Amino acid sequence: MSFKDLKVERVEGELATSLLKWYPLHKHGFVKIGQKKWFFPYGYVENGDSIYNFEIRPDDTWIFSYPRSGTTMTQELIWLVANDMNFDKAQRRYLVERFPFLEIGAILDDHIATENIPGRINTEKYSIEFVQNQSSPRFIKSHMSFELLPTVVNSTCKIIYVARNPRDVVVSWYNFMKMITHFQYQGTFEQFCNNFMNDHTVWSPYWEHVKQAWTMRHRANMMFLFYENLIKDLPGNIKKIATFFDKTYSDEQIAKLEEHLKIENFRKNSMVNQPSPDTVIPSEVFIRQGTTDGWKKMFTSEIEERFSKWIADNLKDTDLSFPS
Repeated sequence: MSFKDLKVERVEGELATSLLKWYPLHKHGFVKIGQKKWFFPYGYVENGDSIYNFEIRPDDTWIFSYPRSGTTMTQELIWLVANDMNFDKAQRRYLVERFPFLEIGAILDDHIATENIPGRINTEKYSIEFVQNQSSPRFIKSHMSFELLPTVVNSTCKIIYVARNPRDVVVSWYNFMKMITHFQYQGTFEQFCNNFMNDHTVWSPYWEHVKQAWTMRHRANMMFLFYENLIKDLPGNIKKIATFFDKTYSDEQIAKLEEHLKIENFRKNSMVNQPSPDTVIPSEVFIRQGTTDGWKKMFTSEIEERFSKWIADNLKDTDLSFPS
């Protein structure tokens, strides 16, 4: 199958009208792609082929997740483990340059993407070209489903997938989408939850995203992580990730990395606390609480009841379960 074989369905009618109110910058609207109806801004239609057929190198390392699943912390952890704990370089070079975001420039219209700044590489607007031109070994972040990046699925490169309780995901995603300049969400939290559960937030459907990765978790070149487990036992998971990369570190080195990744230190770290060097949002929005169960402060009893049913319905007949 090629990208051109995927069905493209333009979002129209009442939903399109509501989406324009919620996301006024996205004047070209939204689309649903393929049989699973992956949800994207219209810009993806024009650039999706270059993602679908992206050329993989065997020594690549990829991190995949649905947005706001603990990706940023995991990127920094993986990069340092794979690069011999090179804290000096990590403190001198932005994470988005060390571990760039493949598709961000491909899904945004030009009038939304970050403007060029003389003397600086625009890792956002030209994200695909930036990743293509990285020297090996490359470290690449993506929120794409595996269905829309089949070249990765068919490769032997290292793949790490991070999943997080969808209740915490939706709270973090809502707060982020309100503040990020590319979306500036204008609706309510309840409306956002409805959109999330109805697969009308970018990179959705959430469950298809996670389940596709879950079915691949036993592959030798893949590691499936739950964000909740990372938080609960960071030293133990650092050791597991080190083993995945054929690395061995002392307890002192692991303790140093654990301290580096603490939320209070992470928020103050200018190399990781922004989605791009030229996008400024409060660091507590991009790097939020870094905890689990924060959703309890946001959910009404009605939202929680609907979420619980939605989760139960989607986990039925699977062996996927989130850590308690």
